[in-house]
Amino acid sequence: MVAGCGNSLTERQDQAVVSALPYDSVPCDTLFMHRDALAAQYGLPLDARPVFVRQPYGVGPLTPDVRSERRRKAEAARGEIDAMNRSLTRRKCAAPAPAVPQ
Repeated sequence: MVAGCGNSLTERQDQAVVSALPYDSVPCDTLFMHRDALAAQYGLPLDARPVFVRQPYGVGPLTPDVRSERRRKAEAARGEIDAMNRSLTRRKCAAPAPAVPQ
């Protein structure tokens, strides 16, 4: 398999870093629900952050991304969760109270 910049592990890991700015227009309670659902869907913690594999200097763009599709989607979800958390923190959104069983 020939790797190029578009299919390299480094390139795809960089794509997992998401801007928090688009989430600033989402109401806090909606954003909490979306973040929690995304974390549950992929079995990730609520404070998930993107993970980067250490590569020898200069080899990163040449290393093909051989992760499974599920793993790539989970890593992308980590980036989204991190972006949502940054937006929630910046806007000082209070976490919703846990539901009390009746």
